[in-house]
Amino acid sequence: MSSKQFKDPVHGYVEVAEPIVKRLIDTPAFQRQRHVRQLSATYLVYPSANHTRFEHALGVFHLAKQVFQSLRSQRRFAAGASEAHLDTVEDTLKCAALLHDVGHPPLSHLGEHHLDAADLRCRLDDAGLVGAFEAAGIDVGRADGPFRRASPHELLGCLVILTTYSADLRELGVDPFEVCAYILGYSLTYEREGDRHFGVAAEVLHSPIDVDRLDYIIRDSRMTGAEVLSVDTARMIDAYTAVPDAGLALRDKALSTVGNYLEGRVALYMWVTQHHKSVYANVLLRAMLDEFATLVDERPITADKILDDYVDDYYAMERIRATARKHPDSVLSALHERFRARRFPESCWKHGVGYDESVEVTDDMEAFSEWLLRNADALETDLAAVLDLPVHEVWIEKSYVPEYEPGALMDIPIAHRESTRSVAETGLYGNREFEGTIPFVFVPEGHKWAAIDHLNAEFARSRAAEPS
Repeated sequence: MSSKQFKDPVHGYVEVAEPIVKRLIDTPAFQRQRHVRQLSATYLVYPSANHTRFEHALGVFHLAKQVFQSLRSQRRFAAGASEAHLDTVEDTLKCAALLHDVGHPPLSHLGEHHLDAADLRCRLDDAGLVGAFEAAGIDVGRADGPFRRASPHELLGCLVILTTYSADLRELGVDPFEVCAYILGYSLTYEREGDRHFGVAAEVLHSPIDVDRLDYIIRDSRMTGAEVLSVDTARMIDAYTAVPDAGLALRDKALSTVGNYLEGRVALYMWVTQHHKSVYANVLLRAMLDEFATLVDERPITADKILDDYVDDYYAMERIRATARKHPDSVLSALHERFRARRFPESCWKHGVGYDESVEVTDDMEAFSEWLLRNADALETDLAAVLDLPVHEVWIEKSYVPEYEPGALMDIPIAHRESTRSVAETGLYGNREFEGTIPFVFVPEGHKWAAIDHLNAEFARSRAAEPS
């Protein structure tokens, strides 16, 4: 079968069969991803962070194909399966990997909270996906079930697949419902028939060690220029294995590589995703979206706009710009001008060390963090009054993508002989704990120390008022 090659700066040449290129990649819904940045507004901090969901999708496809082909070469995994059967599983995985982010809205994670998740679940019910899960014996009503646990972009991705790509996937010999199941972290074939090959393939795309994470960790580090990790990708791919009754795991022979991967993931989160200016840039963009919605009395991003009009970052930013110009005295106009000129405020602390040094009650930093975030709105108003500032000049924020916090990586399964255990049990990190996120307080330049002093005093007063 003939194929096309895409030159990727991270993985080199990515080879894709021509039928997949024609039916999936060279379509408006997929090409839209060329205009959705992977890291939203992070390019205001790392100027080269302009990579998009398009090349990420190709990277996930490439890694998924390599991992599954490595699994196929392992006698224990391939035992009892025909080549034709394994081909079907691999084709399903490749299509799911390629389409896994096709539902990402403009501005990536920042646009997600403007999508109506309840409406998306209803549409997926009408499209038959909910019924397919129920027929496979999956309890869809649980709070942690597939449709309530899924993020809005995953739900929308499934809707795009079922409304746009069903016929093409069937022509490729792939079940569109199974593709959607992979994206939501399930395999209908595994749940229905106990077919472990489908079950493991689904984990390649959706698990603590999935190739989605592997690609964006490597890609975000490379494309931002941060270069905070060094992962031997070939050895990492070779480390994947399938353990009977346990599923996908990483072999213990690659512990050094796994260690680099985990350390790099933490470093990426701390110094790129959770960089204090990156947090501000992205929550500033989120606030602009919210203000826009207030002024025009409409959702700036909807499923229909993505399904029918293929809207992207450029659409969202132009709508914000035009509305800010139409309302020059609005908060949106002030925020938009700040964004365009990159006039960022001061952060009261830039990292964990500065946080520890700024907060006086060092005996219980966790209590201070919880208090700060629990009372964020009231404290923003209070600080603005004390500092004689407009309230939109004071911001208390944590992370703009809390689901990317690295703590879950402690659950990565390490295979040893016929069993697995989590990476936390291997002693790989000794007594070291994963760094946690810290809240940030942003105020205009020159107000930093007054803000810190006021917050320390308010926290001390709140503790003194607590019943003993």
